[in-house]
Amino acid sequence: MKICLDAGHFGKYNKSPADARYYESKAMWDLHLKQKQYLEAYGIQVVTTRASQEADRKLYDRGAAAAGCDLFISDHSNAVGTSVNNAVDYPAAYCAINGSADGIGMALAQCVEVVMGTRQEARIEHRRGDRGDYYGVLRGATAAGVPGLILEHSFHTNLEAVRWLLDEANLDRLARAEADTIALYYNISQPIPGKKSGWHEEEGGWRFYLGDTGKPVTNAWYQDGEDWYWFDRNGMMVHDTWKTDSKGVWYYLGSTGAMAKNEWVLWKNELYRVEKDGRLFEGSMELETDSRGALKIAFSG
Repeated sequence: MKICLDAGHFGKYNKSPADARYYESKAMWDLHLKQKQYLEAYGIQVVTTRASQEADRKLYDRGAAAAGCDLFISDHSNAVGTSVNNAVDYPAAYCAINGSADGIGMALAQCVEVVMGTRQEARIEHRRGDRGDYYGVLRGATAAGVPGLILEHSFHTNLEAVRWLLDEANLDRLARAEADTIALYYNISQPIPGKKSGWHEEEGGWRFYLGDTGKPVTNAWYQDGEDWYWFDRNGMMVHDTWKTDSKGVWYYLGSTGAMAKNEWVLWKNELYRVEKDGRLFEGSMELETDSRGALKIAFSG
């Protein structure tokens, strides 16, 4: 099985009027990464619509990114106007109007109701627009032939709901329960025994295991979130060294193993510059100071 997860919104978007610490965009980004982890533990292949929380993508394109998947889920928290409203807290799944996601949508909305302990019952809804589904992500998923739904995790205009969602342990519990619900709905009864997923500290270093295979990344580049890493033939993450890609371009892997980007690198007492995409700068530099003595650098390729 293959699922496409979409974290609703990007950057700092939809700040809660009930608690200024909460942004829908940030909470749902964190939630969808946890969902990915627990789904992969079942052997379910998971793709996401964006590589980083700061990146934006057109709504239709997010849904269309689910092509080849069995399900598309866009994670959100709902709102009633722009002020605090503690009377409304129901979870809802806005499902594609063709009905293809109604069953799993209702199951997931009820899961949110139980785990969050909302006062109002879960529901599914459909919203039609001039071009079919009102929501662009659902139009995109439907066009790709994939059942799609928007899962609203209660309301960020509700103080109690917001404070619940701000607790990372609660988010983790919610993500695990939603993964369990999906697995149960699609008759994947138990996590695949012995299959590792994600980062594991082993043999004095770090390996990254692919949830769909249970095997570590070996002798290859791998992107986790917005960062790139290189793993040797034994699956160990390398760090504090240089590595080339297939085109012979050099990149520096820092102390955390993540590729350095847009910064200076001090290596063996020599200073190097890496560009925004991480590649080693190999042009020329003109160094001078301004009237205050601050260093100015001009690059030429």
